[in-house]
Amino acid sequence: MKTSQEIMISFLSRLEKEKTKEDYKRDLQSFIEFIGKSFLDANLEDCKKYITDLKQKVSKKKIAITTAEKLYSQLYSFFNYLEENHYISYNHFKNISKPTASRNISKEKIITWESLDKLISILKTYNLRDYSILMLIFTSGLTLNEAVNLKWNQFVIDDNENVGIIFTTKRGKRYTKVHKDIWELLQKYKNNLSGLVTQDSYVFLNNRGNKITGRWIRMVLKKACIEAELDHEYTPRDLRHTLAAYALKKGASSKQVKQQLGWSSSSLAQRYLYTIQQLEDNAIDYLNFSLKKDDCSK
Repeated sequence: MKTSQEIMISFLSRLEKEKTKEDYKRDLQSFIEFIGKSFLDANLEDCKKYITDLKQKVSKKKIAITTAEKLYSQLYSFFNYLEENHYISYNHFKNISKPTASRNISKEKIITWESLDKLISILKTYNLRDYSILMLIFTSGLTLNEAVNLKWNQFVIDDNENVGIIFTTKRGKRYTKVHKDIWELLQKYKNNLSGLVTQDSYVFLNNRGNKITGRWIRMVLKKACIEAELDHEYTPRDLRHTLAAYALKKGASSKQVKQQLGWSSSSLAQRYLYTIQQLEDNAIDYLNFSLKKDDCSK
């Protein structure tokens, strides 16, 4: 019969990534210290008490609900391994409910049109690069990583003068549409760039000619929120959430939004149902969104 230490080593050896192994090892050790005995001797009551303790820590905001979810999943997986290999007779976590985070998008993550108007007014006083990248994230729903790694050769224009961006993913190619006013803004930014710009160049560059960092863009947006005197300090992801919520509210299908934002499933639109109700008395008409002419021509 293997010792508990040998069993744990055997389980961890099945994991591919070293960081994952370290995470499991640390978190399993925390469970062992909590119950004060070998995991082989853990009973249903021990397991329940541990998960209850996690939930209490979440309620007291000592840990995030996503952390509690991860810890539960790790223990469930580990005890399944023990059961399948006959080290224990039963996985008690099968009878314990998983701490679950709400997948709904909080209304605090959706920027009201009034706040957007204030925010855009501040952003357009910034340099053309920072203004352009944040407006592109908002109007096209790009992730921050997609925006900072964007290259000029990803832009395409069809026969009807529609501008799009091609992203290559594991599921194939995805085309994301670019608002015509934002394309004008990007062209103005491109014309103002010093030095040689090639099709293979990154779109958004820092003062040293290297691609801009996500950290910088988050800082710029945070600064703009403060200067606009908004109630919240929004993130680039919140701009993406805002686009999704308003587009769905104004009649875009889940499939259309899935394609534009690169969601893995149209069912992710369900996360916005709660927030859409909060927008019923809001004045925005996203489908008619446009920048003022002087915003594009600066």
